[in-house]
Amino acid sequence: MKRIPAAFAVFLFAAASALFAGESGIRLVEPAEGAVVPLLRPAQKMFVLMPRDARVNVYTNEAFRRALRDGGEKPAKVGFAWKGSAPAGDGPAFAVEVRRLPDGKVFFRGETDHHHIEADGFEIAREWEWTVRARGGASATGRFRTEDLAPRLVDGGAVPNVRDLGGRIGLDGRRVRQGLVFRSAGLNSNASDVFYTRDELLEASDDPAALLAREGEVSNLVSRMRADFGDSAAPPLVSAELPREWTLFRPEQEAFDADGERALAALTAVPETFCGARAEILRENAEGDWILHGRAKAKGPAVLFAAIDASDDGWLSLGCGADWYWTLRVNGEIAFDRAGGNEKLPINADDWTFPVRVRKGANLLSVVLKPGSGGWRWCCKTAPAVPVATLVRTLADNGTDRLDRIFHVLKCIQPGETRIDDKNRSLWLETLGVRTDIDLRSDGEVYGMEGSPLGPTVAWTNISSSAYAGLQEEWGRKQFAKVFRVFLDPANYPIDFHCIAGQDRTGAVAFVLNALLGVEEDQLRLDWEVTAFHNRSTDFCHGKLFDKLLRGFDRWPGDTVNERVEAWTLDLGFTPEDVAKFRGIMLEPR
Repeated sequence: MKRIPAAFAVFLFAAASALFAGESGIRLVEPAEGAVVPLLRPAQKMFVLMPRDARVNVYTNEAFRRALRDGGEKPAKVGFAWKGSAPAGDGPAFAVEVRRLPDGKVFFRGETDHHHIEADGFEIAREWEWTVRARGGASATGRFRTEDLAPRLVDGGAVPNVRDLGGRIGLDGRRVRQGLVFRSAGLNSNASDVFYTRDELLEASDDPAALLAREGEVSNLVSRMRADFGDSAAPPLVSAELPREWTLFRPEQEAFDADGERALAALTAVPETFCGARAEILRENAEGDWILHGRAKAKGPAVLFAAIDASDDGWLSLGCGADWYWTLRVNGEIAFDRAGGNEKLPINADDWTFPVRVRKGANLLSVVLKPGSGGWRWCCKTAPAVPVATLVRTLADNGTDRLDRIFHVLKCIQPGETRIDDKNRSLWLETLGVRTDIDLRSDGEVYGMEGSPLGPTVAWTNISSSAYAGLQEEWGRKQFAKVFRVFLDPANYPIDFHCIAGQDRTGAVAFVLNALLGVEEDQLRLDWEVTAFHNRSTDFCHGKLFDKLLRGFDRWPGDTVNERVEAWTLDLGFTPEDVAKFRGIMLEPR
C-alpha cells in the first residue's frame, strides 16, 4: 500500500477542516444544516398530535391532566452548539445571533464562554439563519427551520399561559401572522379585598352580641347535623324538588344594609318586594344546573328566593355554586355560608355539596349573592347522598366558627401586584414589541390600575368581557364589539389580550378571532385545550365550558362554525369590509 505524501496529507486535513468548519475555524454542530427543530416539549407535542376524540377523552382524566401540567407550559428550548476556539482576550469568547428569514430581522443575541447556548419563543414554520462569531473575528453561519406545529408558546416569565394567536392555517390556506397578537394570563394579579378580622369587627360593632348570635347560629348547624345523623354511614335524606324558577330582587346596598339581614331571618314565604326592590322572575336556562345568571346593580347584592316542598322533616342534600360571594338560608336560618367567596372554578352546582335542615311541607330558600367579575351566577340542584363524615367535614371546614368569614366586612382593596419585572420586561417590550394591552377583567379585578403594567409606552384598554354562552347575551355581545374595534386599527399592533388566567374570557375572544380568520374547528378547539398545559383541573373541560361556547353559535346561519361566527359578528353591527380589514391585517399573503 502506497503512503500518502506528507504535503498531500496536510492538504487533505486542511480541506476537511474547511468542509466542516469553514475557513473561520468555527464548526456548527446543532442544529444541523437544514434541520427541522421542534418547539414543543414531548408531552405537549404528544397532546397536540392526538385526534380530536382522543383529546376530549383524556381531558377529564386526572392523571393525564396532572402529567400534562407537570410537563410544563413553557416552550421547548432550541439548543445551539458548535466547536472551535477563540483567542485570548477580554469579554465573552463567543457571540451568537439568530435572524429570521427572509427579512433578516434579529430574533436573538447572546454571548457565552461555552460552546453552547439556548433560546426559545421562536415562530413556528420559519426559516432561520444563525451565526457564531468567536472573539477575534472567526465565524460560521448555518440555517434551520422550526417545526410547523401550532401553538407558538412563549415563556412570559412571571406571566403564565402565554402564546401567539398566529401560526395556524386560516382562510384560503393563508397562515395567520405571528408576532401580531398574543394571548396570556394577567400582566398583574387581581386586586384583592382586605377584610376586617373577627376581633376588629367585634371591637367596631355597635351591637357585638348580635354578631356573636349569628356566629353561634351557623356554628350550631354542625352540632345539630351530628346529633341527627349519629354514626350512620349515609344521612337519612328527605326528598324535595327544586323549582324551575327563582324570584330575584336587586336592592340598593344601603337599603340591604339597613334591613336586609333582619328581613331574611323573619321571612316565611317569598315576598312581593324586598328592601325597596321589585320582584323579577328568573327561569332555569338550557345549561341544566347553570340555573340563573345576570348582572346585579353596581352597588347591591342579588337576593334570590325559592319555595320547596319536603316529603318529611329531615335533611336535604344540595349542590351549589355561585359567582362569587354567597350565603344560603333555609326558613330564615343560615344553612351554608360562602361569604368568603365560592373559591372553586369553573362555577357549577358540584362546587359545594352539603345538607340543609328542612321540615315537612313548605320551606323557603333564600340566597344573598354578591357578584364577582362581570356579574353573578347561581347554580343549585339536589345532590345524591354522601357519607356523613364528608358532610360534617364540609360544614366544619366552612369557617363557621370564624366571625370574620361569616360577615366578611370589607376593610380596603389592595391593587394587584405586577408580574412584569426586569427579567421579562424586555421580552414584552422589545422581543414581542407589544403596543396595546387589552385587559378583559372587571372593574373590581383591575381596581387601582391607571395603565398597563408594561409601562407608559403601551396603551391600556380595559374592556370587561364575558365568556362561553355569555357571548350570546346582550352584555357579552356589546363588550366583544368594543374589543373587536381595537383589532381593526393597525396602529394598535402588536396586541396582548388577557383576563386573569388567560383561559375563559381570553379563550372565548381567541375563539372568535381565529374563527373569523378561517381557522378550522379542530384547531379552534385545540387553541382552547392548550390551556391544559397550565391548568390541571378536570373541571376545565369541554362539557362544562367549551361546548357551551360552541353551541352558542349554533343558532346563527352558516354551514361551518367560521360562517356562523362571521354571521354573529356582522349582527353586532360590523360590516363585511370590517371583517375583510381584520383578515388583511392578520393573514399572510397567498
